[in-house]
Amino acid sequence: MYKKMIITMFILLGLLLICSPFLKGGIIAYLSKSQNGSALTVEQLKKNNEKDAAFEFDSIEPPDLIEAIKAGFDHDQKSIIGRITIKSVDLELPILKGTTNENLLIGAATMRPNQKMGEGNYPLAGHHLKQESLLFGPLENIKTGAQIVITDFKKDYIYSVSSKEIISEMDAKVIEETNEKEITLITCDKAAETEGRLVVKGKLVDSFGHTN
Repeated sequence: MYKKMIITMFILLGLLLICSPFLKGGIIAYLSKSQNGSALTVEQLKKNNEKDAAFEFDSIEPPDLIEAIKAGFDHDQKSIIGRITIKSVDLELPILKGTTNENLLIGAATMRPNQKMGEGNYPLAGHHLKQESLLFGPLENIKTGAQIVITDFKKDYIYSVSSKEIISEMDAKVIEETNEKEITLITCDKAAETEGRLVVKGKLVDSFGHTN
């Protein structure tokens, strides 16, 4: 009897290991879609953006199944400040204030404390996972001239992709403030631990306010 229980346990553990990438992907897909910010008011998003945030670049790691499950129980909307949409690659994610493992499991994370939509450089980080349709994975297929839209639900900011390149993870210049109004999207250059970063830049071409 005891031997059968041990065998059963090993079989279950084996099935969990086999299925874990799919379970993790499913949880992350649910988190990013359920936290798209549509249920939040403009005033709530403004308050979220006024809160202090953490920027934990040194502690960022590829997410595992346990972290995804924990985020599924613990997530809330206190960090959401907007949404990013890139229709050409079927990307739509919440924008969250602060670069943390928790935020990166849900959507696109801001990379500087005081960055503002439509002003200077607006850098966002996102994970690149083996399931290419999740988070910033679709950026691999983005083309020059593609439209990037970010919004705080009060105003939309439209950018046109101007460049796409691979840089070193040590090159922090791409997130620095600029006089030019641009957006910078950053993810790993492949779905693995890597020293390369895929950087997509876009220039602001238009903006317009929402009407009630």
